[in-house]
Order: sequence, then structure tokens, then C-alpha cells
Amino acid sequence: MYELIGYNTDCRYSQDVRYRSYTTSKKKADLFNKIPKIQFTDSGHGIVFHAREMSEFDKKYKKPPVGILSDYVRKHLR
Repeated sequence: MYELIGYNTDCRYSQDVRYRSYTTSKKKADLFNKIPKIQFTDSGHGIVFHAREMSEFDKKYKKPPVGILSDYVRKHLR
């Protein structure tokens, strides 16, 4: 299983997750890693997208999905 996560690169807001979902598809995880960064012009930070394979421990403690950037993600996974 893979966790697909889009998060803020500003270390002051490390818990700022804008997108989170889960998949068992390696292909979808690979495509998710290719989604372009959303760049914030005022700070130089942005939102990056990362898929990671979850350990058995992680699977037991899955965090809830977050869909703030669902439209952006869907657009790039086509």
C-alpha cells in the first residue's frame, strides 16, 4: 500500500498536509510522484507531492484522507 501525500515545504508548517490518500497501485504511486510542485510566489515555498510505500506498522495507523487539492491531483493523474 502507498500513501500519496501533498505537503507544504515550509518547515514551520511541517504538518500542513493539503492532500492525502492511499492506493495499492504502483502505477498510480509513480504517476503521483511526477505531479508538479505548486510554487508559492510570495515565500518561495510550495506544495510537493510524494508517494511512499507503507510499512505494516504504518498501515495500522493510517491517517485520514485530505482532499483540499483533489482537483489538481486528478488533473495530473490522467
